[in-house]
Amino acid sequence: MNSLRFLILRVASLLVAVIVGGTISYRIVEGWPWFDCLYMTVITITTTGYGEIRPMSAAGRALSMILMFVGVGTFLYSVNIFMSAIVEGRIQKRWEKMIEKMSSHYILCGYGVMGREIIKELPSDKVVVVDIDMNKVNTAREDGYVAVHGDTTDEATLEKAKISKAKAIICCMSDASNAFTVLTAKELNPSIKTIAVLRSPDAEKKMLRVGVDVLLSPYRDAAKKIQTIISEKATAEFVETVMSGAKSLNLEKFVVNEEMAGKSLRELDLRRRTGCIVVAIVRSGEILLPEAETILEKGDILYMLCSGNMKMETN
Repeated sequence: MNSLRFLILRVASLLVAVIVGGTISYRIVEGWPWFDCLYMTVITITTTGYGEIRPMSAAGRALSMILMFVGVGTFLYSVNIFMSAIVEGRIQKRWEKMIEKMSSHYILCGYGVMGREIIKELPSDKVVVVDIDMNKVNTAREDGYVAVHGDTTDEATLEKAKISKAKAIICCMSDASNAFTVLTAKELNPSIKTIAVLRSPDAEKKMLRVGVDVLLSPYRDAAKKIQTIISEKATAEFVETVMSGAKSLNLEKFVVNEEMAGKSLRELDLRRRTGCIVVAIVRSGEILLPEAETILEKGDILYMLCSGNMKMETN
């Protein structure tokens, strides 16, 4: 939007310069009153076609031809830019109204190859795309997503995307942009979950220093997946089946509270109460394989495989 405003100012300045230049030129060449010179300039560049308002010399007609070539093009270009600004303003207001109604949404920073793949896995009515490239913003809007044009490291841009109401922000730009965006997002909304896609393995430590909650490395993840395929094919096949199967399966994380602590999995009967199966327990950094008689402790992390979203039923 800022680039459009700058373009409008430039075009407006050029149009004013043509009108002023034409008016002064008619005054010098023909010696007419100032208002007649201005009037002749305006009807010439707007192709109104009223004709010469006074007898005109050959020099004056030569000036009119120059104005026709230069001024008409400038005028038509100006009209096109002004109309684009009006349309863009209306579109922008419509997107702003849509964003205003959003809450607990996801902000996707960067609508490149990675961003387009990520957004396919997110609910389309809960995503706001932010990109500094207006062409990518337009592409996102054409794809049916709400999009904001601007620099994600700028507070004003993130505020347009309603960072204060957002659930998570996903950064898939350059490592430097991701780092500054995470810092800015945390300042505006300390409770927001920040996720960044690492572009260079060398930048991992820097990204962790800025406090990103989840750091995804395509290089490391691909390497681990290849190693898993080679050494433990069944594990890789299981993960692929869970992620791409016709029936949606989710891996949910649950932290054991005081009410559950001291009870066994059999006593809690989590399969009936949640509709999920406990596949692993993490206690003090160690992974435990769950058994019916396993006694839970406060702070244990349960990883549960669920069909749909986990729902805890009370007794």
